[in-house]
Amino acid sequence: MDPGMAGGIAGGVVGTMGGLVGTYFGIKNTTRPRERRLAVRLAVALWACLALACGWGLLGPRPWNQLGHLGTLPVLFILPMNRALERARVADSAENAIDSNSSDSPHSF
Repeated sequence: MDPGMAGGIAGGVVGTMGGLVGTYFGIKNTTRPRERRLAVRLAVALWACLALACGWGLLGPRPWNQLGHLGTLPVLFILPMNRALERARVADSAENAIDSNSSDSPHSF
């Protein structure tokens, strides 16, 4: 095995481990149920798409396997995903504020 191949394998392994750690802490640091459900769904969708792209690039028929890198395009949706998570966070905060106001009311029985 030459140094270039070893570096490529090591880089792929380290990059995947970094992605897994980032996904874990991204989900762990959510504080609200709606936000956590959305974070899990988005993470699963992104990892599945990346796995399909890698599989297609390695196992797809030539010359179509050269298009496997197009499967990484969902990475462009990270910013819209972050906005969706923020909207979920705001919606949960609004629901919690409404719930806490109704239960703190002196007229509630």
